[in-house]
Amino acid sequence: MKKTIGKSAFLFKTIAIAVMILLMLMPLLFVEDIIYDRYKYKEEAVSKITDSWGKQVILAAPVLNIPYRYNDVVEVRRDDKIAKEISVKTGYAKYAPEDLSVDVNVSSQIRYIGIFEVPVFTADITMSGSFEKLANVEAESRFEGAFISLELKDLKGISEPVLIWNGTPQKFEPSNEGEPLVLRPIDISQYERENSYISYEGVKLGALNSKIDFKNNGGKFELKFSIKGSESISFVPLAKTNSFHMTSDWANPNFSGAFLPDSKNITDKGFEASWDINYLSSAVPPRFDRKDLSQAQFQTSFLIPVDNYRSAERAVKYGKLFIALTFIICFVFEITSRPIHFIQYLLVGFAMVIFYTLLISISEFINFSLAYLVAAIAVVGLITAYAKFGIAKDLSAKNIGVVALSLSFLYGYLYILLQLQDMALLYGSIGLFAALALIMYMTRNINWYEERE
Repeated sequence: MKKTIGKSAFLFKTIAIAVMILLMLMPLLFVEDIIYDRYKYKEEAVSKITDSWGKQVILAAPVLNIPYRYNDVVEVRRDDKIAKEISVKTGYAKYAPEDLSVDVNVSSQIRYIGIFEVPVFTADITMSGSFEKLANVEAESRFEGAFISLELKDLKGISEPVLIWNGTPQKFEPSNEGEPLVLRPIDISQYERENSYISYEGVKLGALNSKIDFKNNGGKFELKFSIKGSESISFVPLAKTNSFHMTSDWANPNFSGAFLPDSKNITDKGFEASWDINYLSSAVPPRFDRKDLSQAQFQTSFLIPVDNYRSAERAVKYGKLFIALTFIICFVFEITSRPIHFIQYLLVGFAMVIFYTLLISISEFINFSLAYLVAAIAVVGLITAYAKFGIAKDLSAKNIGVVALSLSFLYGYLYILLQLQDMALLYGSIGLFAALALIMYMTRNINWYEERE
């Protein structure tokens, strides 16, 4: 007669297994901390490259700046009395082009630091268009001081821009004249927002200025320059009519922001995309000094296709459920076959936790899918061998095969969930339903009220 657990022992074992499942959440939290620390370490490594090469590019250009004078009332204290004085100050009105055509050619490359790879790029940009005669200008406008500004988040990686204004070459120089634009970067994922050192508040753009002969008579321009950057490039469509065309050898772009491309073609050799935007859809007024233009930005990101840290984080979130299912399967095996000691439960649980540390460490050196396969084979092999030589030495080859096949199915199912995005909840729910149905089927002949010895 097989030794089985009695009624009181059965209740105690059930409670104990529930407690062990809760205890296994602690090492899983430890694994989540490891993923966070590795991601943070990667961010530090990435910043070393981007700080020297060039960071995310946010570009607003070209902008026509017209200085004007205005009276400012200030309060001054004299002989313990407050008096008001009028001082003459200089303001800068910012005007958008009438039309703007932008051609961008992005050449990408991968830079390495330690075990991490960072995509960087060099963008060759040509802008052309015109400014029309301005209406409703300030009464004290000084057209003789007008200048064109090229406003960017990071000036470090820019080459010397060349401006052709009404057929005459002009030079740019750094300048503090005018109020810089302040833009917010495009929204990013919650994981990056929580685990990144990048500030996602407003970004004050730096400016290069070029004096021009304007006199409120309009003018045509052509602007050429190159800029180095990393991760993404963003534009603000300032003109009444905007046409953007971008080509690149990067095969995995991500388009986001206020406007998606009107047309795009993505191949394994690169991509081509075009945007046509008018001022009614961008809501950028002809004059926009002290205006927030963040809502009009659009962005193209150059990202590594698979982020092993995000995938590993998703896997750990499913880990709690998978450990619980494994313990339930072991418990069903126990009540239908032979006893399993508490320590054996814990050893199996720790083996499943070690799967995630293997996954994240191996995926730093090889493709995530291959790393997942290696880690899964190692853990499935370990648990199967332990079931044969540690838990039940007399198990038949058929039963051992069932154990190995069940664990393989479990990890294969987890991998499928990691590859899914929109359908993950549906397939996860179906999988849980199927697992519950299987457990009910396996325990269908058990008399839970029967006293066993």
